[in-house]
Amino acid sequence: RYSYNEDEGELPEWFREEERQHRRRQLPLDRDTVLAYRQRWRDINARPIKKVAEAKARKKKRMLKKLEQMKKKAEAVVSTVDISEREKVAQLRRIYKKAGLAKEKRQVTYLVAKKGVGRRVRRPPGVKGQFKVVDSRLKKDVRAQKRQEQRKKRHK
Repeated sequence: RYSYNEDEGELPEWFREEERQHRRRQLPLDRDTVLAYRQRWRDINARPIKKVAEAKARKKKRMLKKLEQMKKKAEAVVSTVDISEREKVAQLRRIYKKAGLAKEKRQVTYLVAKKGVGRRVRRPPGVKGQFKVVDSRLKKDVRAQKRQEQRKKRHK
């Protein structure tokens, strides 16, 4: 700015514009204000994305609709008189299974085994329920097997 001793009027317009933009003195902020702003941004970032929330709502709506349909079918099965109790139970099981509400899937914990261990692994501390010992290449191996099966199907 001061290298050529120019007056304010001689400076180009873009330069004056930049000076006006960037040479403002920073206002002093106290620590509490900064923390308040940070907390506000954290709250904003923690909110779920609108599209995700909408998708979850759609999924919940579909589930409720399925439940209603299933209840109607179940009531119809229960109210029928001409079939035995065993057949009623079987039909109810079928209805639940078809709706996908029979059981929640069991949580399987995957343990990545170190080289040379194989399947000889004791239950590690802190792992509850079912667990499966896998090597670190399991995913790639499974994908390769699927590819090979696809190739076999194409050639037949």
